[in-house]
Amino acid sequence: MSQRIVKVTRDQIESAKALIRLRGGEDKVDPDIVLIANARRRPRPTNTEPLTP
Repeated sequence: MSQRIVKVTRDQIESAKALIRLRGGEDKVDPDIVLIANARRRPRPTNTEPLTP
């Protein structure tokens, strides 16, 4: 299964969480809304090579 990346704002995440609370749970809303509510920041790539002067 491929992974799709969608950019969402903090306001969209908070709105999705509020909708879930209003509707009475995750089972009462569209699965895409649940995914948005559970969205996390992507980890930044780290450079593991030491810096050389």
